[in-house]
Amino acid sequence: MKTAITRFFRSIAGKVFCVLTVCILALLMFNWLLNTFAFARLYERDKETLLTEAYADAADAIARRVDPQSVLSHYYTDHDMSILIWSEHQVLYTTDRHAGPVIITAAPPAVANGSYIMTTRADSGSDFGGGDAMVLYGKTREGINVTLQLPMSDLQASTAIANRFLRWSTLGTLVLSCVTVFFLARLFTRPVRRLSGQAARMADLDFSHRYTGGGQDELAELGRSLNTVSETMEQSLSELKTANTRLQNDMELTARQNEARSRFIRNVSHELKTPISLIQTYAEGLHENIATDAADREFYCSVIEDEAAKLSQIIAKLTTLMQLESGGGELSIERFDLSKLLTRLLQRHAPVFAERAVSLPSLSAEPVFAWGDALLIEQVLTNYLTNALHHVTEGGEIRIGLQPTADKAVRVTVFNTGTPIPEEDVPHIWESFYKIDKARTRAYGGTGIGLSVVAAIMQAHRMPYGVCNRADGVEFFIELPV
Repeated sequence: MKTAITRFFRSIAGKVFCVLTVCILALLMFNWLLNTFAFARLYERDKETLLTEAYADAADAIARRVDPQSVLSHYYTDHDMSILIWSEHQVLYTTDRHAGPVIITAAPPAVANGSYIMTTRADSGSDFGGGDAMVLYGKTREGINVTLQLPMSDLQASTAIANRFLRWSTLGTLVLSCVTVFFLARLFTRPVRRLSGQAARMADLDFSHRYTGGGQDELAELGRSLNTVSETMEQSLSELKTANTRLQNDMELTARQNEARSRFIRNVSHELKTPISLIQTYAEGLHENIATDAADREFYCSVIEDEAAKLSQIIAKLTTLMQLESGGGELSIERFDLSKLLTRLLQRHAPVFAERAVSLPSLSAEPVFAWGDALLIEQVLTNYLTNALHHVTEGGEIRIGLQPTADKAVRVTVFNTGTPIPEEDVPHIWESFYKIDKARTRAYGGTGIGLSVVAAIMQAHRMPYGVCNRADGVEFFIELPV
């Protein structure tokens, strides 16, 4: 937990969170200081303005000989302003309901006609109410005295109440702001985390990831630039892998060509002897009219056709094997989806599965990408699948697996229930024309070359391949880099 918190505050999101939180706290503190020290002055200025306006209205009413009550009454009712207007010690207008026309014994301040003075006083014995008050003493141009008073006793109480409210509102605002800033910081830094993840994958030589964040800002432009770099590097890596594989293969080209040539001649002469001999024998029988009826002739012809087809199959596989072992066939290394390739092979062999009463293996729809020559890997998996279908028990099971390995590769396994391979034969099954059960191999048309082609293809890729006996069957495998 401590490590996660430390990692957060070291991140951009954590720094943004801290900076914005401090800024919000500073603004709230500034607001509190304004309320404490500036609110009182603003309050006094409002009172002064209100008294000045009332004095101007009173002077105007007196100059026009208008009843002051009709002009000034709203100052009393709306703002609790006390008003006293008198002349030669005679009250002309007052807001004190109990005053009436009384004689004022107190001498007013010395104020010139048409001017006024403003002061603040504390007078609990005033006719206008006790406590602090702001008072305006003035005289109109006609020499009429005007006294206006506004209470100010609630200023300190209002400020204290406002500050208490600000304390709680500041706490609530700070908590809400911190939560909001936290999520906004994570939201704004999400593109940065995506770009960081993509850069980490690129550093690990994985160029398949693409930045998908939208927008037109600098981060979006950086993401598009990284996508371009990934595409270029992926293409370059593909070309480099192809060139590297070709270079390694070329180093052994001469020796492999000589060895393949001699082995090809030896195997061809051995393997083609039987079908050619059968074709010759049955052809001579037809020529000599040994087959006297239509059924015999049909049998002779079918044998010749089967052996000719087998010859064609042997020659095609031998040609592929010769090209791979001699280095004549160049690999085209690319990144392809193994899951999609296996799905296509299973669909192609679905009729054979049904004929053998074997259910189709289930594969995940999730893509599994690997590097290799897709066409040759398809031939490897076709040979494995065909071999499994030939040796699976009737109504048995065939399983296909895709598992990641510790060394950044994926292992493809093809398992079939049936009789395990004798241990003494396991090292030899990859040799050309090697057959464990020659009678059974010939029964289903095997040539003994399929696993040799698998070995040659995987050796050209320089990747592992092999076979394992299980308790209830046999499992072949290959590995490809991801």
